[in-house]
Amino acid sequence: MVEVKGSYCPTVLHQCVEGGRTHDGKPSHDPMPYFCDGYRPGYAKCLKPETPKHFCIDLYEYPNKIGALPEVFVSWYEAKDACEKQGKRLCDDDEWTLACEGPERLPYPYGWRRDASRCNIDKPWRKPNDGILASKERNARVEEELARLSQRVPSGAMPGCVSPFGVKDMGGNVDEWAVNVTLGGKPYKSVFKGGHWCGGARNRCRPTTESHDETTRYYAEGFRCCANPQPI
Repeated sequence: MVEVKGSYCPTVLHQCVEGGRTHDGKPSHDPMPYFCDGYRPGYAKCLKPETPKHFCIDLYEYPNKIGALPEVFVSWYEAKDACEKQGKRLCDDDEWTLACEGPERLPYPYGWRRDASRCNIDKPWRKPNDGILASKERNARVEEELARLSQRVPSGAMPGCVSPFGVKDMGGNVDEWAVNVTLGGKPYKSVFKGGHWCGGARNRCRPTTESHDETTRYYAEGFRCCANPQPI
């Protein structure tokens, strides 16, 4: 695991200077649009009081092993149980954000500009067979469908996809379950962070996807674990 110690800002203002777009791809001059190719370097204005944070976070996506494909098709409850069996816990979404953006509050874990060569992002979408993925059991048909859809890369395969704290693969590869702290557990206790490999994901440190409940299981969704620091 990686130790993270720093100040978290609940609301940060960045300034998009290149490629700002709305969620449906229309040009946007908003300083923080849905999509942005490049932000003003060094500009990250904190708009609310900061909170000190100190925690540990897995270096890689679960199972947290270099060279292993990240686990997918797990619900928030299953992810929570898997972390707790290791004496850890699911990360709070604000912890995840701090570990991703670092002290400079970068919009992307690796800097101020979106770069598909750094992380596993922007891959072409493959239409899923939701009839198969609706299964409550992880049977042979589900495994075959997951293999067909998968564009995961092994943990650590993209060394440039690293945050200022040294955490790997936070911008892409698989969406990561976290605990919804920022929005007070509404509409669900669960959120996704980081985005997945498919084109159309924002893959930034700050955004969350909060439209899926805790029972959701899908082909590009995984997790990583956090833990409280051990006293010396």
